[in-house]
Amino acid sequence: MTKGTTNGVTKAQIKQFRTVLEAKAEEIQTSLGSSKAAKALDRGEDPPALEDLPVQSHEEWIFLNRNNIDVMLLREIEEALVRVDDGGYGICPECNDPISIKRLQAVPWALYCVTCQEELSEEPQERRRRERSYSY
Repeated sequence: MTKGTTNGVTKAQIKQFRTVLEAKAEEIQTSLGSSKAAKALDRGEDPPALEDLPVQSHEEWIFLNRNNIDVMLLREIEEALVRVDDGGYGICPECNDPISIKRLQAVPWALYCVTCQEELSEEPQERRRRERSYSY
């Protein structure tokens, strides 16, 4: 490990990543707490026309799905900030190798290196493929 680095990432880079992570977390929290939530789920005092219900239900579904994605991302960001505090930021827990700076710049909340992430992402697909082949 070189001087001034923590697990392959310099202290200055960690400080920059912390700033980016905190800004993204704040952006998501603001979005989740905005009045958009009330508007998207507000049906008003008058019930909508029957023909408008499918469209309104679909819009509500999209909004709630988007919020769910934002909440999951916020958790990932908060976990990354804990890793920054604990000194484990930038290290893949699967292989214990440093996560590349390019990956961290693209996805600052990344938990795994590209190789391990790809392997972990392929596992469910492989399992489904095997299950399908046994079902015949």
